[in-house]
Amino acid sequence: MSGHRYESVGDGNIGVETEVVTPSHDSSSANDSVGYETTIPIHPRILAPLSYILPLAPALIILLLERRNTFVRLHAWQSIILGLFAGTASMLLFWIPFLPSLIQLGALFAGFLCAYHAWKDADTLTFFKLGIIGEFAERQVLGTTVLPF
Repeated sequence: MSGHRYESVGDGNIGVETEVVTPSHDSSSANDSVGYETTIPIHPRILAPLSYILPLAPALIILLLERRNTFVRLHAWQSIILGLFAGTASMLLFWIPFLPSLIQLGALFAGFLCAYHAWKDADTLTFFKLGIIGEFAERQVLGTTVLPF
């Protein structure tokens, strides 16, 4: 992660730029087409949105296996936090009719929105933050919050 530089953009989201990483053109680095590497041999344009497909499972697997690419880790953390928040809120408010369903639909919409931005912004490496959830994910990946991952 030392090869990445973070800079703020106007809306509070962050962008990730590589400093001096040149993409190699051999067959072993097919996922390195935008100038940075991943531990998992899949392009970040696929890995980042894949975190949002199902709640928790793909994001946990990606988070545990991916150690190099900060963009993918940011999206994996955001997906995990979104899933935990939606699940916990639904369980705590189960006694109010239709509210758990609305929370889950909102989380589904937010997941689709984040997956779209992860796919669209993979070339510019701009992290789309989903409010407080995105800020917490950013702090977790940058090392200012201490959790086991």
